[in-house]
Order: sequence, then C-alpha cells, then structure tokens
Amino acid sequence: MSLLNSFQKSLLALSVLGLVACSGEESTEKAGSKTEQTAKKGEKEEFAIPVEVTFSKVGDVAKFYQTTAILEAEQESKVVNKVTGMLESVHAQEGQRVSSGDLLAQIDPRNYELDFERAKIDYESAKSEYQRSQPVNGKQLISEKDLDKLRFRVQTTENQLEVARIKLRDSKVVSPIDGVIAKRLVKAHNMLSNSGNEMFHVVSLDSLIGVVYLPESELSKVKLGQVAKLHFPAEPNLQLEATVLRIAPLVDSKLGTFKVTLTIDNQENILKPGMFARVALLLDSKQGVTLVPENAVIKKDGKATLFVAQNDRAKKLEVETGYTQDGWVEVITPIPNEDGVITVGQHGLKDDALLKVLNHDQSAIVTNTEEKPQQL
Repeated sequence: MSLLNSFQKSLLALSVLGLVACSGEESTEKAGSKTEQTAKKGEKEEFAIPVEVTFSKVGDVAKFYQTTAILEAEQESKVVNKVTGMLESVHAQEGQRVSSGDLLAQIDPRNYELDFERAKIDYESAKSEYQRSQPVNGKQLISEKDLDKLRFRVQTTENQLEVARIKLRDSKVVSPIDGVIAKRLVKAHNMLSNSGNEMFHVVSLDSLIGVVYLPESELSKVKLGQVAKLHFPAEPNLQLEATVLRIAPLVDSKLGTFKVTLTIDNQENILKPGMFARVALLLDSKQGVTLVPENAVIKKDGKATLFVAQNDRAKKLEVETGYTQDGWVEVITPIPNEDGVITVGQHGLKDDALLKVLNHDQSAIVTNTEEKPQQL
C-alpha cells in the first residue's frame, strides 16, 4: 500500500514538472514573437516620393521695368479765332487729315477788307506827302518839326496797315500743324463775339509719346534711345516698340522718381491718344546663361534653393539667382547639367529623399539647349 502511494506521488511530481516546462517554452516563444514584432515596428519602410523634373537650359534673359502709360500726342494745337465776326463757313470735320496752312473755317472778311483798304490809302497818302516835303535842290521847304510829324505819320499809318493786313489774314482760320481734326467745336453761321474761342483741336498722330516714372535707383540704367515694349489690354494681339526720347534731369525728392518720355512711331495710325499701354522698359540683358523654371526655385528667409534628381535621390542645392523672365529664372550658381531640376513635388521635399520621377520618358522635357525666351 505504501509502495502504491509512493508511485502515485512520483507520477504527480513528473506531471507538474512537465506542465512547468511546457509553460516556460510557450512563454519563451511568445516573448520571442513580441521581440520580432517590436523590431519590425522600429524599422520604417521608405516610400518613393513622386516628382516631375525639367532640365535646365542655356539662353538669354533680360531685366525689364514694368509700368504703365497713357499715350499722348507729341504735337497738338487748339485752334482759336483771333478776330470776331460771323462764321461764314467751316471746311474741316472731325477725323479729317489736314496739313499745316489748310483752311479750316472762314470768318466774314468784308469789314476787315474795308479796314485794310482804308489803312492802305492812309499809308500811301502819308508816304506821298512825306516824299513831297523832302528838300529840293538843297533847300528845305518845311520846318524840321513839320518834317518829323510827317515822318511819324508815315510810320503810324504803316503800322495800322500791317494790323489791318493781319486781321484780314486771320479771318481765314488755318491749321498750324499737320495732323487730324480731333474736335470741331463750331458751326457755320454762328457769331463769334469774342476772340480766343476754341474752334478746332488738331493732333499729330504720326508720332505719339508716353510718360513713365521710374525709381531713382534705375536712373543710371536708362539711356536715350533705349527700347521699351508696349502692349495694350484693349488690343491683346498688338505689341509695339518705343524708344526713350527724353530723361528728366531732376528727381522728385518726395516720390523718389524721375520722368522718362517715350516716343512711339505711329505712321500707320494704329494708335490713338488716350490709349492705355503696359510698358516694359529694357534695363539690361544677358546672353548664354543657365535658366531653370521659375517654379523650381524655393525662396525662404532670403535664400533660394532647388532640388535636383540625382540617382533617384533628391539633392538640395542652395543657389544664387539673377533675372527672371517669362517663367524662367537665371541661376548663377553652377548646377549639374545631367540632373533634372524638380519642378513638381519639391515643396516639403527633404535632402536625400527617395524619388520616383514620373516624366522620365516624356519627350516634352526641355533639354539643355541654346533656347532664347521671348522678350516680353
């Protein structure tokens, strides 16, 4: 009986040891599994960031000063009546081209013709009397005092004759310049009671001007004959050139600007005074410089950076930039020619990030060629 009890106790002890061993192995396996999972969680999988690239190019770039101007006529004249009277006839209409000296209107000349004839007779009479009073055979026929009076009368009547001639001439209203009648402000058969009334406005359209104001920092860069590009919001397809005609010698101390007058050739009469123009005044130009798309450059805290795709990795470059024109910016700092400049996906990108270039095989990528951007 005691032997049986001893056997049962031994069997129970072995069972307990087996359970403990199994429990230890299971705990070890679970601990190992958790360690592996923890290790996997510590490792971050690297994802490729999708980007698009464009290659730099070599071309020309220019610096323009952008401003606006209202076109004006360089030559214009307000034609007024210099004498009074009934306006007998009008010979010019708005829009009509006229030359200097062309008759625009006629004021009734009859009174002025009579005044001229009267003044002419007075002058001829005074002149004749003076000639008769000259010494004969060395003898003075009248006193020196009377001779002076006759001489004075000749001068007076001659002046009166000239005044009458001018008034008769001014009864014909003529154009003082070559141009176009911009305004006609009178009608025939109306009385002009006072002189100085504006009758016509004549403008010369063959050459127009535009006045612009530039900051004094650009004063040394503006020269006579310098070219400016003009385009007109009212005529989107119209683009013309102007040249610097005059540069004011003074700087406005309050505004810090100086006046520049541009001249525009308008022989074809395409432009009209009063038109609004956007002006791009050429200040400087460079040839054969490295250009990259403007949107590739990231500017922050006064620094300019860009990213290039190098062996499927992003490489951040701090660069010095120059002039910007037509969506392209000059990069003064040398950049690798064989690496594409990242133009899409660069914001938030980090140096050495893994890349997936989406447009590697697109033929539209700009290559490093001698391409020149447009001037405006």
